[in-house]
Amino acid sequence: MSTGFSAAEEALYHKTARAVLAQLRKTGNPAALLPVLRVAQKRFDRAFDAAPAGARATVACRAGCGTCCHVPVGAQAHEVLIAAEYIQTHSTCADLEAVIARVAVHRAAFAGRTPDERLAQRRPCALLVEENCSIYGARPGSCRSHHSHDLDGCRTNLAAGIDRVDVLIPAIRGRMFAVMLAIDQAAEAAGFDAQAYDFGSALHEALTDSLCVVRWLRRQPAFSAACQE
Repeated sequence: MSTGFSAAEEALYHKTARAVLAQLRKTGNPAALLPVLRVAQKRFDRAFDAAPAGARATVACRAGCGTCCHVPVGAQAHEVLIAAEYIQTHSTCADLEAVIARVAVHRAAFAGRTPDERLAQRRPCALLVEENCSIYGARPGSCRSHHSHDLDGCRTNLAAGIDRVDVLIPAIRGRMFAVMLAIDQAAEAAGFDAQAYDFGSALHEALTDSLCVVRWLRRQPAFSAACQE
């Protein structure tokens, strides 16, 4: 962990990493491994609820605000697979086809582009529906970890393509990042794919190639190099 984290955040990181890794190591059924990490995502909610009340009161994020959903999102393989599973479970055939079509457009737009070029596109997430996340309960850790105290500042930053206004809430952000890094570290320590992927590109592959989860379970790279962040 970085020295920029408080002692409490460091403790949260180590506690979370130990608990998730222990659960992964004692899970003998391969089909139960991804659910371990899916359940671990509930730790984000507990970390938020345990943050100082004063900090939580400043959060400006609300349903219907998709401002931060117009920037590239990096995700770990297990996060992509959790999202894909959620979509496949909760979608009609027509809705699933529509999602696949949207992430295909996203993947084509990002292919061969630098991080700056991707950011400059201000492309809305393919899962954003009427400015709401359509997979809110299965969203990646980077989405769960972001909280703002200034909606106008978020809009200014999006329009500028750089962070001109500091919208972060340190008392919450540190705790959320501690949980995110801990879960990712536990998955890596258990031997699973630790590569960071572009969420939209990897999600397209996960929804169109059933072998992605098989490769992940075999501790192999789940997605092609073209999907890397």
